[in-house]
Amino acid sequence: MTTLRRSPGTWSVTGLFALLALLVVPVFPHFVSPNEMTRWAAVVSLVDRGSLSFAPDVAALLGPRFEDVAERDGRLYPNKAPGAGVAAVPGYLAVRPFAGPPGAGSMRIAVTAMRWSASTVPVLFLAILFAGAARSLRGSTGETGPAVLSLVFGTPLFAYGLLLFGHALVALGLFGGWLLLFHPDRSESPWRDLAAGALLGVAVLADYPALVPAAILAVAGAWGRSPLRALRIALGAFPLAILFFGYNVAAFGGPLALPVAYEKFAAFRSLRGHGAYGVGWPSVGNLLRLLLDPSKGLLVLSPVLLAAAAATPATVRKLGVRSGGTLLAVPVSLLLLYSGFPDWHGGFTVGARYVVPALPFLLLPLAFVRWGAFASALAGASTAAVALTTLVFPFVPPGFPLPWGSFAAPLLAEGLVAPNLLHLAWKPLAVVVPFALVLAAAVATMGRARLAPFLAGAFLWTAAGLALPLLVPLSPPLVVQRGYVEEVYFTRAGALARSMPAGVAVPPRLRARKDLEEALPPSAWPF
Repeated sequence: MTTLRRSPGTWSVTGLFALLALLVVPVFPHFVSPNEMTRWAAVVSLVDRGSLSFAPDVAALLGPRFEDVAERDGRLYPNKAPGAGVAAVPGYLAVRPFAGPPGAGSMRIAVTAMRWSASTVPVLFLAILFAGAARSLRGSTGETGPAVLSLVFGTPLFAYGLLLFGHALVALGLFGGWLLLFHPDRSESPWRDLAAGALLGVAVLADYPALVPAAILAVAGAWGRSPLRALRIALGAFPLAILFFGYNVAAFGGPLALPVAYEKFAAFRSLRGHGAYGVGWPSVGNLLRLLLDPSKGLLVLSPVLLAAAAATPATVRKLGVRSGGTLLAVPVSLLLLYSGFPDWHGGFTVGARYVVPALPFLLLPLAFVRWGAFASALAGASTAAVALTTLVFPFVPPGFPLPWGSFAAPLLAEGLVAPNLLHLAWKPLAVVVPFALVLAAAVATMGRARLAPFLAGAFLWTAAGLALPLLVPLSPPLVVQRGYVEEVYFTRAGALARSMPAGVAVPPRLRARKDLEEALPPSAWPF
C-alpha cells in the first residue's frame, strides 16, 4: 500500500471509474440483454423462489425470443458458467429490500446492483493490482497512472466493468493468480499460494474456457517447486471446484455436464457443435479478426496495445523466463483458443469480449513505456474510441466499422447516451458528465506535457471514425439496424422508418419484432 499511496494517478482513475459506474445505469428500455438477464433470472429465481432453474414467472418476463438459456427436462438455466451469477448475489441481496420482488419494475435496479458486485468491484480491484504490479516492475517511483488509465478507460474492460458479464471477474482471477504466483519480488508464501488457487478457481467458475490459461499458470507455478506448493494451489481452488461440479450435478446431472451442451436455441446448438463445445482448432483468419477487425478488433479499439507490444521484450527480460513466459502465455492461449470459435467476436459487444481477460497481461508492459507524444496519442485514441462506444450503447452489432464513428456518434448527435442518473435531473448534464469524468481521469493522470498529444490522438481517431462512413457509406441493413436501436431501445419514435431506404416501408416482420420487444421490460427511461 505504500507504493500506491505515492501514485495519485491510480486513485484518480479508480475513483473516477467508480463514480462513473455509480452514475451510469446501462439497462436499456425493452432490451432484454441476454448475457445479463440470464444471470438476473438465475439469481432472483434462487433467492426469491429457491430454485436453481428459472421460476416460470421470472422466465415469462424474458419473452419468447430470449436466447441465452440452456434447457434440461423442460427446465431453463443460464447457458453460462455460474461464477458471475454467484458474484452477483451480494449485489442483489443488498437492494432486494428496496427494489421489491422480481418483476419489470425492479429489474433495472437489481441488474445494476448485481453488476456492481460481479463486474465493477472486480475492475476496481484489478486496477489496484495492476498498478502495484506496474510500479514494482519499474523498480522506481515512476508513474503508473497512464498505464492504469489505458487499462480501465482505453480498453473494452471499461464496458465490461459497467455490464453484468463475466469477463472482468475472469480478468481479475487470472491476473491476480499470476501476480501471486509469479511476482518476481515476492518469495513463496503458503497464503499466497492458497489465494492464487482460489483466484484461478474463480476465473474458471466464471468462464469455462479460462481453464486453459488457469491450468497453464497452476502447472507453471508448481513446476520444479516443492510438492507442497502444488497442494496449496489445489487446496485454494478446491472450494471453487466443489461449487463448479456441484452446480453441474444439480442442474445438468453430472459433474462434467456443462450448460453449453443443453443450448435451447438451434443457432447456438449449431455453434456448440463446432469442435469441443464450440471451440475448434485455431484459425489464422479469426486470430487476425480478433486483433484487426474494423468493428471488433482489439488493436482497432485500443491502439495503445501497440505501445505495450513494443515494450514487451523489455518486460519479459525484467521478469525472467518463468514470470515473463507466463505473462505471455495467458493472452496467447486466450487468443488461440477463441480464434477457434466461429462466434469469435461474441455478438453485440464492445470489442472482442472473450479476450478481455487477456488485457491486463497485454498492457502490463506499459510500465516500461516512456510516455512521450506517440504513446500518449495512442492512449488518447484508445480512450476516445472505447468511451464513445461504451457510453452511448455498449451492445454494438457486428459489422459497424470503427463503431465509435459509424454507430455511436450518430446516436450521440441525437442527444442519446446510455441511461444515467442525470437523465432524472437535466438531459444536457446526462450527455456531458459521463464523458467529462473520462476526461477528468485523463487530465489527472497524463499531466500537462502529455495532455496535448493525448487529446490530439483522441481527436484524430474520433475523426477517422466519423470520416469512414462518409468515404464508405454503411450498407442499408446496418443503417436500419442502428435506426431500430434508436427507436426501440432509446424509445425514439419514427427512427426506424427514417432509417429505411427512400421509398421502402418497414417490413412487416421487422415491425412485428419491434412490437414484441416494446412490450418487454426493462421499463422506459427519460432520455
